[in-house]
Amino acid sequence: MRHKIFSTFEVAKMLELSAGTVANWVDAGRLKAFNTLGGHRRIKAADLQTFLEENKIPAPKELTDRMQTEKKVLIVEDDEKVLKLMERFLKSYRKNWVILSATDGFKAGALVGSENPDVVILDIMLPDINGFKVCEIIKASNKRTLVIAVTGYDSEDIKNKILAAGADAYYVKPLKYTDLVEKIETWSGQGGFGVE
Repeated sequence: MRHKIFSTFEVAKMLELSAGTVANWVDAGRLKAFNTLGGHRRIKAADLQTFLEENKIPAPKELTDRMQTEKKVLIVEDDEKVLKLMERFLKSYRKNWVILSATDGFKAGALVGSENPDVVILDIMLPDINGFKVCEIIKASNKRTLVIAVTGYDSEDIKNKILAAGADAYYVKPLKYTDLVEKIETWSGQGGFGVE
């Protein structure tokens, strides 16, 4: 994910506080930040959101809007036709989402490590590493990643097993792509996204 980054001044302006107050939070270790080479404090949007949630401070609209804009969505699907259809739909439905794809569990694992997606739409039945294991890897990498499991082989056992592996939602093929978008947007609206 491309992190949204704020200066202490920008955070102060959003929260209608003094820049000194924000700097004090950073210096006290309450608000996670990093220093630029020039020694200026910078705060990732996800860290600011976490801080606000932990301290029960309402998130300003500007922060919410910035957090909603770009999402990285990884589609893991071994059926090339289904993969292309899903890619096309998501790209046309939300222009500001970055759509990544993998046709097997190994490539999915590599993309999770290098791209840190916000959302993974995961086919459970993959040719190499099964979706259960891939789901566990994703959740071990970042618990806040939304994992939407999809399968053409519906059974109560499969559903229970993938949810136990950490999946946040379960859909049976054929599915409505609008349901996926709705799930992603609902999750995002509940503060489900955040990195690190």
